[in-house]
Order: sequence, then structure tokens, then C-alpha cells
Amino acid sequence: MDDWLKDPLIVYKESSLHYRHHKKLGEDACEQWKTFHFSVRLKLEGADHFCRLALGAASMSNDTGLALLAHRQTKWYLDAFFFELISAYDTLLQEMNILYNINLAIDDVKWNKIKNKLPIQVKNLIEEEWEKDWFKRLRWYRNTGTHHAYIPSGSLKGGYGDRTWDYDQHKVWLYYPVLDSQKTGTEDLTKACPDYLKKMLSHIHAVWNKMKENLE
Repeated sequence: MDDWLKDPLIVYKESSLHYRHHKKLGEDACEQWKTFHFSVRLKLEGADHFCRLALGAASMSNDTGLALLAHRQTKWYLDAFFFELISAYDTLLQEMNILYNINLAIDDVKWNKIKNKLPIQVKNLIEEEWEKDWFKRLRWYRNTGTHHAYIPSGSLKGGYGDRTWDYDQHKVWLYYPVLDSQKTGTEDLTKACPDYLKKMLSHIHAVWNKMKENLE
């Protein structure tokens, strides 16, 4: 069985996947950690799924076929993609709250409250990514789509002919505020979404490798 996430906290034995055992956690806490760990995996799989759907919707012109369908699908899938991607990170914090015996209440597990209670190497690893532009933009997309309105985007098609299906190419881009300025940046959806997914997968994988040191 191949694990596409290459999860270092999962081992392959007897034709199935098994969680690694924690050295000191009690049985109840260990089961709670497994639940959170599975949730992170589930959300990463969801982000991958909605990324593919967003790319598919973005390949269709907004005025071809059913009225506004491609436009609406692109909006829905973008919301879901960014929600799942940040949700995977948020749930990773829940994992660490259990694994490192921090014991914050579940509603209090947020980066600003947990960071100073983590091992310094783990804190530095996460904080380095937290402050990078890609992570700031990712949080902005998610917060905008979840709490404010919808993720701003635009589209353009090119080709010959005067019918709605006469086009050779279709492009969708995302708008985001440029940090510390009044300017607006743009990025190609078909490149941006896979790149955000790749970066988050790499980041979570690095954190998991640090967490592995506390497991057998």
C-alpha cells in the first residue's frame, strides 16, 4: 500500500497502515492524537481534491455551457481549497497540543497561544514559514473566503470566432493585497493553487518529522 502523503508518523505493517506509538502518552491521549492526525491527513486529501476541481472549473470559459456554472464552480472550489488547506494547519496544532503535553483547551489551540509552549526547534520551524509571504497570502485567501466575502478572481479567454465556444485559451487569476502597500497583486490560479498545496504539504511533512522524534 502506497501512502501518497509519505507520512512519517504512519508505518506500513502486515499489509496495512499503522500509527506509530507515543513513548509517554496514556491510552486516551494517544487515541485523541490519532484522531487529530487522521484529521490533518483528511484535510490535506480534501485540499488536493478541491485543487483539482478548481483547476477543472478554471479551464472552462465563464460564458460557455450552463449560465455562470464555471464561474460559480471556480468560486466554490477555491473557497473549499483554501479552507481545507488552512484547516489542515490548524488541526496540526491540535496534534502538537496532545503530543507535547501542552494541555490547552481545544478552543484555545491557536498559534499565538501555543507557540511559546512548543520545543524551540518546532517553534522556529513553524514560525519561519508563518512569516513568509506565501503563508500570509494563504491565510488572507482563507479568511476572505470564510469570513468576509469571496476570493476575488478574474478571467480572460482568447481565440477566433464570434460564438461563446470559439476560444483557444482561458485563464483565471487571483487577486490579493500586496503586503505593506496599497497595491493589488495577481497570480495564475492554475499555478498558484498547486503551489500552495505543495508548500503546505512540505511544511506539514517537516513538522511531522520533528514530531516523529517523540514516537517510537
